[in-house]
Amino acid sequence: MEGARSSGRVVLATYGSPGDLFPFLAIGMELRDRGHDVVVAASERYQSAALAAGLGFAAVRPDRVEGLQEPDFLDRLWRDRQRPAHVFREMFLPGLRDSLGDLLGVVEGADVVVSHTLTPAAPLAAEARGVPWVSAVMQPMGFLSAYDAPVVGSVWAGLVLRAVGPSLTRPALGLARRLTAAWMGEWHELRAELGLPRANVHPLWEGQHAPGRALGLFPRVLGEPQPDWPPQARVTGFPYHRPLGATLAAEIEDFMGDGEPPIVFTLGTTAVNDPGGFFEVSAEAAHRLGRRVLLLVGERERWGTGAGGRVLAAPYAPHHLVFPRAAAIVHQGGIGTLSESLLAGKPMVIVPYAHDQFDNAWRAERLGVAGLLGRRHYREATVSRALARLLDDRAAARAARLVGQTVARERGAGTAADMIEDVLRRGSVQ
Repeated sequence: MEGARSSGRVVLATYGSPGDLFPFLAIGMELRDRGHDVVVAASERYQSAALAAGLGFAAVRPDRVEGLQEPDFLDRLWRDRQRPAHVFREMFLPGLRDSLGDLLGVVEGADVVVSHTLTPAAPLAAEARGVPWVSAVMQPMGFLSAYDAPVVGSVWAGLVLRAVGPSLTRPALGLARRLTAAWMGEWHELRAELGLPRANVHPLWEGQHAPGRALGLFPRVLGEPQPDWPPQARVTGFPYHRPLGATLAAEIEDFMGDGEPPIVFTLGTTAVNDPGGFFEVSAEAAHRLGRRVLLLVGERERWGTGAGGRVLAAPYAPHHLVFPRAAAIVHQGGIGTLSESLLAGKPMVIVPYAHDQFDNAWRAERLGVAGLLGRRHYREATVSRALARLLDDRAAARAARLVGQTVARERGAGTAADMIEDVLRRGSVQ
């Protein structure tokens, strides 16, 4: 962007699964190519990924446990019998004090800090050091609109709120805000310790959005701006990470080219650690339909070929290299996997496991590109029926192609970089 600093120091603070890391790497690589000094501040285990992308790195606590599948909030309440306040702080305010201690040093001397919702210490550190802050949410529900009610846990509950409209959704969201505001004590204590003025905002509600620029890092087809979105919100499109030199393993490449396009089954970077019978059921359902199958089963499983060479199970394959060559895609609805599926222009079946995946799945179904199956109903008969309908549905195939063309026109990483550079140029977001 004309007038942007050529040597700005940008700190990208993120936390979560690789799906939360990769979009920040994509933005970081774009900024690096424009001449900026970029530092990724994240869990220590992501250092190698940041360095491979040619970016600086700073370890910020807490570190993530490898192979962790984080249960959904409601699952923890009902299944694990944990107190709501404890679950909320553990999931959404991870290691807040330790994280702040690390970030205060990282942002020293930075020109701008860009942060993920799950790094609430980042805006505190930025404010304490007098550094401009840009926020980012990864999915449309992050803007918590009463006009576009989020689906949390139950699709039916979300549909009821959507049917009734803002008159009921607005007080429901307000109640949730008031209930959780009482659990923000540590965040307010840290503000006081830093000598910052008391804030009358909820750090994971309206306070998660930077006052000057709030980025929505998702395909615009999933969520158009709503009347109650923050006025500073901008949808950039999804920042697709393309690691340098990414290729398919020879076994996968040979399989993809040796017959009709397969159905690809994947559970993304965290759900794959708690698959249940997902892969066995998937293989059986596809076999019933006489379809070829690629199963991306994660590092815990070591499957090979089966069913006369019509099934291949592999730990992992870059989604952008296999999805465009699939007949259809079955996945859990994480925003990264969903965004790659939309870009590939393929119809899909979504099986939500937790978190934002229920809301993402509903939005994809609304576009006419996806069928939706509950995890408890993921059985051979139901899966084969869903796939048979999807593969025979010309309207779904056409909708998927059109959506893919629309998404391909977005410049997620480039647009996000433009907006960050605008902050660098002005030295402020006010």
